[in-house]
Amino acid sequence: MEAREIKKDELDQLLEFYQLHLYDVKDDPPADQSVVDRIWNTIQTSENFAVLGVFDKGLLMASCSITIVPNLTRGCHPYALIENIATHRQYRREGYGKANLLHATEYAKKRSCYKAMFMTGHLNTKVEKFCKASGFNSQEKKAYIKRWEY
Repeated sequence: MEAREIKKDELDQLLEFYQLHLYDVKDDPPADQSVVDRIWNTIQTSENFAVLGVFDKGLLMASCSITIVPNLTRGCHPYALIENIATHRQYRREGYGKANLLHATEYAKKRSCYKAMFMTGHLNTKVEKFCKASGFNSQEKKAYIKRWEY
């Protein structure tokens, strides 16, 4: 098992992973390839964005995106936002998701973040147990969300 940043030339594998394993998430239709390429280039060239993955025998098993947000409070320590957490549906509950989330928190810690946060729409005890096992708690803050339809 290898946890690392997803490389520039692995975009196709990442997009295939998203299509196959985010089946339970309502998503917009795919964007034009030129838009995807522009966004992927932005992610790949910024020190504040990354897409992380856990690979096993060359296969992407879990991924998430992480944003490091510059901050003027907390001694100017940034904070991390983790999103798009997904695990290969055939290999869930085998430690790949936890390894991915732990790698993401270590990634944030190495960049001097004072905290890492994520939200999930999966409100069940299995997800709660997974979050706690990965070192996260749901008691410290409450999230409020506003969405727009496009």
